[in-house]
Amino acid sequence: MRLSSSLRLTMAFSKLRDIHDLARKRKIGLQHTTGVIEERLRDLEEAFERYTSGLHRFVASTVDHVRENLSLVDHSFLQKALSANPSRAKTINAYGVQHSQCRPGTRIKTLEAIRQWVNDVDSTNWMFCLLDFAGSGKSTVSKHMDREWNSDQKLMARFFFSRDSAEMMSIERFCPIVANAFASRDHNFKEVMKEFQSQENYNLLSFEEQFKGLIVDPLKALNRPAILIIDALDECDNAHGHRDELLNIISTQLSSIPHLRVFVTGRPERDIKQWATTTTGVHCTNFLRLEGNHDDVERYIKERLSDLPSSLQAKVSRVVENAEGVFIWARIACDLLCKTVDKQALLNSLGKEVTLDYLYTIALEQSIPKDGYSRRAAVMVLGMILSVRRPLSIAELVQLSPNPDAVEAVVTSLGSILLYKDREDPIRLIHATLREFLASATNAGPWFVQLGLGHYNLAAGCIDILIGVTREEPGQGSNTMDDTFKR
Repeated sequence: MRLSSSLRLTMAFSKLRDIHDLARKRKIGLQHTTGVIEERLRDLEEAFERYTSGLHRFVASTVDHVRENLSLVDHSFLQKALSANPSRAKTINAYGVQHSQCRPGTRIKTLEAIRQWVNDVDSTNWMFCLLDFAGSGKSTVSKHMDREWNSDQKLMARFFFSRDSAEMMSIERFCPIVANAFASRDHNFKEVMKEFQSQENYNLLSFEEQFKGLIVDPLKALNRPAILIIDALDECDNAHGHRDELLNIISTQLSSIPHLRVFVTGRPERDIKQWATTTTGVHCTNFLRLEGNHDDVERYIKERLSDLPSSLQAKVSRVVENAEGVFIWARIACDLLCKTVDKQALLNSLGKEVTLDYLYTIALEQSIPKDGYSRRAAVMVLGMILSVRRPLSIAELVQLSPNPDAVEAVVTSLGSILLYKDREDPIRLIHATLREFLASATNAGPWFVQLGLGHYNLAAGCIDILIGVTREEPGQGSNTMDDTFKR
């Protein structure tokens, strides 16, 4: 259905190719050739208008068809799926589940500085802001302290902004997620929160009002030590002013809460850095200031590559130098070295000054066969992964993909840059910089992902599923795009 719907466009484009052959064979004049091409271009524009109009009619008729038949749909399969795995339906990645704790012996000075700050009751700094470049390990430190404070039974909450999903880029879920985390650890907080929630349509109030009613007022009523972690602040979308609003409310409302400590991580983007350095009571720093060197990254690399033959160990020092303190660079480089057959060749490449984008390219080149079919399939799957509003699993992508057989093969091949546990686990990118790389035609080259095509494949897959669920009995008519186009 998807291919036949564009047949007329394909025929129109082929006419332009015919003009070239006609001009070459008959040696017709330039003026005449130009006139013929202009005529064919008009044909192409008309064909595209007919195609667009047909597409609109098809989508409209499909939506009407689905609405008419929704009452006939057996929803038991959905209820069974939710009851089998209720957390899948409710859980969003508000806690950065893809991150792990710091490896032993790494970020020692950073962790100790955070501990001293949070335990210093006399400190005038109510916020600790760790701003550093992409891939330096900020979220890993955040996850480490999250687990440590949890084990110490601290009253705390954590929110992890992420471009992995539309929900986690916005502030829409910030207040309820943070409030529920605090409420799960303190009954008195929960009672004050429930009193606010008893208002009719409280969830329709402004973000500022919800922030005050769900977070600020309950914390003030408790008057006990509490910790709020806001991780990856730079991934909070600011297209509609969400980040500006959050920054303003944090600095004006949270600073007045006694005994509250706020730990923030993010990239030093201009607005965030200006906010952190001008807000009273904020300690803003980075890894280089805290650690003084990159010894922990060196320790990590040498530990990961300790099994390399002695003849190759001498080249590891160059890898350490080029990592320049970027943990995500070190992780991907070590993953690739542990996986590749030709370790010497890869070490020679990594011994030069290479970027994180170069590592992503190597990961893709090594993992995906070089034939055009495999690479197109990989780009198609990556496009769907980048386009979803919320991360999907292999099993879910198989249901939506125009090439179901390619999904699992591609995802399992890209274990060095895609994170998941099994076929039912949501697939996540190893780092936000991978999304930036794939979405840039200049940087990604043949691996460039057009998000529009990813959205199209997902939408087409959803429509196919809906049509399959509500399809009429054989012989009672059809509802295909080609039929609509003809009408």
